[in-house]
Parts: sequence; structure tokens; C-alpha cells
Amino acid sequence: MDELWQSLDEGREIPSRSVLFTIDDGFYDHHDVAAKVFDEFGFPLNFFVITGLLDQQLWPWDDQVAFALKHSQVRRADIDLPSGAIFSVNLEAQSLGKTARELREALKAGPQGELYQWLRDEFFGKLGVEFPSSIPPDYRPMSWADARSLRERGHGVYPHTRSHRILSTLSPTEKREEIRGSLERAGEELGYAPQVFAYPTGRPADYDDQDMEELRQAGFSMAFNTVPAYVRRGLDPYQLPRFSLPENTADFLQIVNRFEAVKEKLRG
Repeated sequence: MDELWQSLDEGREIPSRSVLFTIDDGFYDHHDVAAKVFDEFGFPLNFFVITGLLDQQLWPWDDQVAFALKHSQVRRADIDLPSGAIFSVNLEAQSLGKTARELREALKAGPQGELYQWLRDEFFGKLGVEFPSSIPPDYRPMSWADARSLRERGHGVYPHTRSHRILSTLSPTEKREEIRGSLERAGEELGYAPQVFAYPTGRPADYDDQDMEELRQAGFSMAFNTVPAYVRRGLDPYQLPRFSLPENTADFLQIVNRFEAVKEKLRG
């Protein structure tokens, strides 16, 4: 990560055959499994962690949606969304996976200021699912001790907001709490001031100019979204793209061998 920043800051071309790997959120298997694989090959992995997750105050809202649908005995229900719209759940006519995807997209498009309270009061209640008293085992986080261990082993650890709510849906006060609050917690636990950030979900619509200015004022040097593209000299350091890890090896090889860049030129 430091090498990438040095190239961007000095306006130099990114060295050839360079790959930077990142992983978001901070679940236990990111430390217990993924990091060990990268350790084996001596390659750094950069972790963007939800500080509220590592503090065990919450688990990501999109995972809560999937959990409630999976454990519900209710097959049909009309859900009042935070936006005021109605979302109809019909698990008799549509798969759980498709319902979860559609609901997550609907929630991404609306206000998220009270999202976690809405999940507990409205969503879990309508589906007849008891809200867990602690984070379910499948969604448990790594610990801050794990995060410190990652840094000691040469990996990067950086903030990914406090609660993973989409910044563009929040008020100015909430934006600041998500950005500066996650920076403060990471600094307290890791013993340094992180200067790199990743936007929750990371689509262009998920953050705005106000968020980028807040990052600048807080002292961040770079921020990553999830636009599938290569990092190049001259890009806005607060809008650096990333490819999502493909599900098959052929697509992965196309990305790391820059064949996607050739395809871009052909499409152009």
C-alpha cells in the first residue's frame, strides 16, 4: 500500500507486474484463513475493517438481511422499508437468494440513518425471527488482537467505517461519525494513524464529494471504491478502483495479466 501511494503521490507510472490485494469487513476467517494463505507466500494482504464489527457492537446489515430470511418460517410478508416503500417478501414464489439480493438493492437506494434499528424492529419482527443477542458464529469478527497481529506480520489494516452504512445516504453528522469514528478506533487499537480508506459497497453512487472532502480533512491519503478497473497514474486518489475477485480462475488470470485493459481498448 505504501508503494502504491508513493507512485501516485510522485506522479510515477505504477510499476509493471504489480498487484495489490484487499479484503473488506474483518470477519474471523479473514484472519484465520485468508491471511495464513498470504503468509505462506510472503505476500501482503490489505484489510479494510468495520470497526463496529471488531468492537462486536454490530454485524453488517446486508448479512443481517440474509440471516433473517434464512431463519424465517414466514413465507410471505409486506415489509415497510426505511424509505417508506413496501417490499413484498414471497419465498413461495422466489428463492431466498434472489429475495435477499433484491432487498439489499432496495435498502442501498434508501436512507440508512436508522437502518440497524429498522432491521431489529421492523424486519426481524415481520419475519418472526428473534434478533440474536450476540453476533452469530458464521458472522463473528476477527479481534483487535488479530488485527494487530496482521500488522506485525506485514499486512495492512485500515478503516472501512464504523457500521458499513452507505455514506451517500447519511447526514453530514453521520458521515463524519462513520469516517472519523472508524479512524479514531483503528488508531486507538492499532497504535498508528491509518491513511487509507474503503467506501462501503463502493459504487460511484455510494459516496459523494462531501465524503471525499471529509476524508481529506481527516488526514486520509487514498480511498478505494469497487469500480472494476486498473489503478493508473493520474487517478483521483480518493476514487481508486478495484476488481472484485472472480469466481473462476480464467477471469482472475485475465485481470492480473491486464487482459482486461486490452478488452477495454477493443471496446473503445
